[in-house]
Amino acid sequence: MLTHPQASSTALLIALSTASLPSYSENKGLVIEEVIVTAQKRAESLQDIPLSVSALSSHELGALKLHDTTEIAAQIPNVQVATPYSDSQPAFSVRGISMSDFSQNQSSPIAMYVDEVYKGVGALQALQLFDLERIEVLRGPQGTLYGKNATGGAVNIISRLPELNGVTQGDISVGLGNFQRKESRGALEFSNAYHALGARIAFTLSEADGWVGNQTMARGNSSAFRDLALRLSSRYQASEDLEMVLRLSKSRSKQNEGHEVLATNIGAGGVGFFTGYDRAGLDYFDSELDRQGGNSIDNTNASLSVNWDISDQLTLTSVSSYDEGEWTTEEDADGSPYNILHIDFGSQVTSIAQDLRLSSNFDGDFNFLLGLYGHREDLDASVGQRLFYSFAGDNDGSGTLDCFEDFVTGCRADNNFNQVKTSLAVYFQGHYNLSPELTFTLGLRFTKDDTEINNYNASLGYLDPATHSEVLGAIPTISDYQNEITDRNWGTRFALDYALSSDITSYISFTTGYRGSAFNGQAYYDESEITTAAPEEVDAWEMGLKSDLLDRRLRINAALFHYAYENQQFLDVTPNFLSVLVNADKSTVQGAEIEIMAIPHPTLDLRMGLGYLDSQYDKLELRGNDLSGNELINAPSLNFNAMINWRFLEMDRGHVYLTLDTNYTGDQYFDAFNNHNTRQEAYWLSNIRVGFQSQNGQLDIAFWAKNLADKKYVTFMTDLQDLFNFDYAHRGRTRTFGLDAHYRF
Repeated sequence: MLTHPQASSTALLIALSTASLPSYSENKGLVIEEVIVTAQKRAESLQDIPLSVSALSSHELGALKLHDTTEIAAQIPNVQVATPYSDSQPAFSVRGISMSDFSQNQSSPIAMYVDEVYKGVGALQALQLFDLERIEVLRGPQGTLYGKNATGGAVNIISRLPELNGVTQGDISVGLGNFQRKESRGALEFSNAYHALGARIAFTLSEADGWVGNQTMARGNSSAFRDLALRLSSRYQASEDLEMVLRLSKSRSKQNEGHEVLATNIGAGGVGFFTGYDRAGLDYFDSELDRQGGNSIDNTNASLSVNWDISDQLTLTSVSSYDEGEWTTEEDADGSPYNILHIDFGSQVTSIAQDLRLSSNFDGDFNFLLGLYGHREDLDASVGQRLFYSFAGDNDGSGTLDCFEDFVTGCRADNNFNQVKTSLAVYFQGHYNLSPELTFTLGLRFTKDDTEINNYNASLGYLDPATHSEVLGAIPTISDYQNEITDRNWGTRFALDYALSSDITSYISFTTGYRGSAFNGQAYYDESEITTAAPEEVDAWEMGLKSDLLDRRLRINAALFHYAYENQQFLDVTPNFLSVLVNADKSTVQGAEIEIMAIPHPTLDLRMGLGYLDSQYDKLELRGNDLSGNELINAPSLNFNAMINWRFLEMDRGHVYLTLDTNYTGDQYFDAFNNHNTRQEAYWLSNIRVGFQSQNGQLDIAFWAKNLADKKYVTFMTDLQDLFNFDYAHRGRTRTFGLDAHYRF
């Protein structure tokens, strides 16, 4: 078994979370290439590391035609992505660990990193996928090797860096597709003749018409989008011992015509109980909206990474970052031609972080990583909800507007607040080789989290039926509320990995996960709604096996796991319409995943993954109902993925290739009540790419299609029956297809 030295922290993080997968363009023979990470004078194989990791290489990202972060889960077992705000904000679920409160101030239990920079809230997470080296997904609690602790896992997005080879090079691609889709992306890099300084600038621009027709308004279809992103990466090798990387990026995702909302499972009386509207006569991908507001997310980021080899045995790494994000959504949340529920969301956030790590590369059996982490996130959020404006007035003839009697009909509920999160942590992970075959890993982390709520204000306004104008802030309901929570947590990790042979490694691990306390961001009527949820905690056991077989023509990695999950945070809506944040006392999740990669022929490679989950709430009460025994949300019992790359026609000038990928998602629930209405039945999604690549790899022209069968499914759903007589949902994308060309120079 290989030893576990740590040198540069960048190399360590790659070693612990990277899995380069084979591609037909890279394999000239029947061999799955070994993933090697070089830490100064040592090398380590990913197959020896006791973690459950899946990854998508840059080649696979192109073959899968992934556009944004909501599409990551397509080829990764036991990972799902819900879209509570359509494609503008991903909500990851890993092995059943997810979130049910999608307020703008909440952070996911699945940590997202872009080039080692933590992206906490939704306003920082809607990122285009372009010019990437790879995407990695780590399953299980993380913390002893990462800047920010995470309960359920981590998603790492790693962009390409310039090569310091003195060569100017780049690529450009353009594409067209249905729904008037137009896209272009490219990159240009250069480095000086001394191989010390290099820069790479990359961009992506894509736009398309909406894929949900609106029969009510003479405007474009909803979910039309225009995405733009730029990234500048510069790399300076000051000496053999010192390297610095500066990254600057700017991205914007915008939907001028709003995003699609599906009102489904509409009860008798129609949306809003009294409209009679039930979507009669509409196709699945049609709508009748009376509002098409804007939807946009803007991100700006700067980060500086420094790796300094202090000596042959010690490396110091610093990652400093600054993030800005702005998110606005103007939503027709009732999905109907009536003004029953219209919502405006808005948030602005700034985030600064500093990660400082010292790692070793000793010649002996012991090596370590020691880290200090600081993070501050300052967020301003606001929400405005227009309720039953279509019925605003004095409907009971009492002489008083209904809004001032029931506080719902014709009312507008607003809130706004400032939230500041500060996190300070110290973490350690060490490896000791007990024998040439057996290695023991110990990880420790101490975290102190402070969360402040400042200037929490809420009010009720109303629609004046005489003037058809809104009166804002007529009744203040919450005034300048302030509070603070401090959490302290010790996290641990123990692991033993044993080399059964030179090609087969096994491991067993125990890891604790933690997610800090949270304030309710959905309080409108009374201070009592501003509840706090206690920290989430997970005790995770895992056993795994990693193998390269048949002379490295077959790779099989598998894991079994058992989680004891405590205090999952829930947003609960009471019978009197108050929203409160609570905890699910206890849950249990257990399951398995297996990933198989094979190269049966030099022109053919295969990838398959299978995930199984058995989840239940052991103790949970919502709205006075005992939900113990129900399944966890976003936790399908079975999921499967497969991908085949086949280079089937060789010619003097190049070859023709075929990529087929498919994924199956089993039955899953979108709420803890496990209502049939909010259950998505199992479904398959399949995609295809057929193309020609020139012999020198410079030119690639391909036809692609996604959701070949035009499957109708939902990516998110929430129960609004008691309040509005329907369930709120987002549809999965309809069939899309197109042609693109890529040229490297």
